[in-house]
Amino acid sequence: MTDHSYEVLRWELEGLSASSGNVRNLRWLAPELAVGRNAAGDFEIFLRGEKLVTSSAVVRRHVQHDNWRPREGGEPFAASRIVLPSAPHFASVAALIAVELLRAGIAGSGNPQRAFGDVEPIIEMAIRRGALPENVVIGLIGELILLRQCLLVTAAEPARHAEVVAGWQGWQQGSRDLRIGHHSIEVKTTQAAASIHEFSGLYQLEAQRQPSGEIEELHLLSVGLAASTSLGESLPAIVDSVLTVLGHGRHKGSAAVEDAFLRNVEAYGAGNGIGYAHRTMNDWSVYSTRYTHTFLPRLYRVSDPAMLLLSREDIARTFVQPASVSFTLHVPDRVSAFNPAPNWQETIAEMINRS
Repeated sequence: MTDHSYEVLRWELEGLSASSGNVRNLRWLAPELAVGRNAAGDFEIFLRGEKLVTSSAVVRRHVQHDNWRPREGGEPFAASRIVLPSAPHFASVAALIAVELLRAGIAGSGNPQRAFGDVEPIIEMAIRRGALPENVVIGLIGELILLRQCLLVTAAEPARHAEVVAGWQGWQQGSRDLRIGHHSIEVKTTQAAASIHEFSGLYQLEAQRQPSGEIEELHLLSVGLAASTSLGESLPAIVDSVLTVLGHGRHKGSAAVEDAFLRNVEAYGAGNGIGYAHRTMNDWSVYSTRYTHTFLPRLYRVSDPAMLLLSREDIARTFVQPASVSFTLHVPDRVSAFNPAPNWQETIAEMINRS
């Protein structure tokens, strides 16, 4: 390709079909720069050479340096890779980044670092629309920790897996994160070493009347997670572990439950951009970060008077509009004698076995 204009490159990338197997359809624009698509249909940008130094934490999570093969049997080359989702409009984003790198002088430089530094702000803007932000990732991990525990309780009853997966509703806006019979659980994840959580409204900690007419018994599961270089689980790892539990003792309908679970995972946080599509994004470097517990999960009973929560009755004595209230809650590690639950897994098991 000799024409490196944005329009021509965008047109070529839009028409570039996804490869098969380990084949990569690459277009070398300079000895240091290639763009193309992989078997999953994702758009890839390769900056050949030593590992890049990034100034943006967001970009750092998305850049992966390794030895890559252009095609089956082809010679590997060392490069930093940036992956963008397979959605058609990301062909335009990939073309824009590539053209800006060329304008910044990457061609013939022998060292892409300088050009990369000039274009990194554009790459950051593109990435922010292409993957889930970290706070959404750890929120999803927190909910999957709970869902996995519920599935482990029913491991000997695989026919109940569909019921458990259907009970996970945190991927939907405005729903309780998980429902078990008349019990409801809100999951909050923090990177702090204490149960400090943000709430968007009073409703998140107010018991609601269920369709059956019963008032739900509401609980708060507080999960502390922090990034780790060696311990803990990544998002792809915990999704795989849930799939492993769902695949245990396979029966008619198992595949449909697994597909429903993966669809819901992808829908989680999709309002922030592209959701996490496990089958195509599980090897993305941005999702490779492991998270370990800063404290063991705490399951609080919200109806306990010792929780000392702000109520609508309190606000009614002021000029404040209840719907406008958002707040931060710092829950002590011990609220009362049996709150939080002495063993959160056992309490979850009791909820499930009685539902």
